[in-house]
Amino acid sequence: MKQLFSYLYPFRLKNYTSSINGALEINLVDGKKMLDTSVSNFSYGSLQKILYTGLKKMNFDKNTKHILLLGLGGGCVIETIREKFKSDAPIIAIEIDPKIITIAKNDFNITRFKNLQIIQADAADYIKTSTKKFDLIIVDIFIGNEVPKLCTDDDFLHSASNLLNNQGKIMFNVMRETMALEIYHHIKNEFLKIGLKVMVIEQVEGTNDLIVAEKTQ
Repeated sequence: MKQLFSYLYPFRLKNYTSSINGALEINLVDGKKMLDTSVSNFSYGSLQKILYTGLKKMNFDKNTKHILLLGLGGGCVIETIREKFKSDAPIIAIEIDPKIITIAKNDFNITRFKNLQIIQADAADYIKTSTKKFDLIIVDIFIGNEVPKLCTDDDFLHSASNLLNNQGKIMFNVMRETMALEIYHHIKNEFLKIGLKVMVIEQVEGTNDLIVAEKTQ
């Protein structure tokens, strides 16, 4: 019955409180569970469509062998990579919020996917100390509907870039409405200074831009 009603209006399934992300909701919409904050979709709604669009336009394929996800959410992009793109590439997912990790595991059964390692850590700290290299780094870090300032500074952008294999790419998800234009341009320009090739996939789902930076040499 809940499934049926969810096609008429969102149906609240659970409420959680996180010390980092505040109020969190599991909602049933059109028969599908979603993770939401009080101000934005966090996983499995518009966000899943946004990241799918980005991966498709980046020509993501099975040649992508090592993936780093900064910001787990409910794990919707992991589902997309495994089910839509049929990739079993190893994924390391970094998430600072233990409540989010619990939700991803218990409410969305994200650990059903193989070759997945979830690490509770600050993404900024992880990328500074990691010695691994990646073909794709997805930066999808939000507190509410804003990217934390720490994740837009030079240290973060340089550290992420240093983890790329040759031909590796960073896909950085931003909401134009909540990000200052100065910071938005800073991200693009800093990637260019580092020597990465930059393109922007604009107005995905009408709300988000995806900044794509590729290591070409």
